[in-house]
Amino acid sequence: MFHYTLPTLFYQSKLQVKGNPKYLMSFSRVCVWLFRVPCKRQGGIHFTITGNPYFNLIKVSNVGGAGDVVKVQVKGEDKLTWTDLKRNWGEKWETGAMLTGETLTFKVTTSDGRCITSERIAPKGWQFGQTFVGKNA
Repeated sequence: MFHYTLPTLFYQSKLQVKGNPKYLMSFSRVCVWLFRVPCKRQGGIHFTITGNPYFNLIKVSNVGGAGDVVKVQVKGEDKLTWTDLKRNWGEKWETGAMLTGETLTFKVTTSDGRCITSERIAPKGWQFGQTFVGKNA
């Protein structure tokens, strides 16, 4: 079961009772046809890093294809090995791993099984609040 919020324009145009524009028909159920379409995006995947040295929040956006990210991993060039990030909320992923001082590589997996690796996109001296653009192929 899904919950959908329909815009007011829909109600005003489709559910209005003829002759009484202030009264809307009420329905207990509305049929909705739902299907997925691949999403084409221009440019690469955006990685915005916020937080502090002990808590990192990475926003992953502009992901094409299926569009829904199921797994994000990060790896540093020096000390940090491949580390799974945990979904925080929506498109934001978190880790307590020490990312500062590392050149970062991200690996994103989408629900259709696509795995995109954006290598060394955040340089060693990156700062919190910066956005980096990786691959989107």
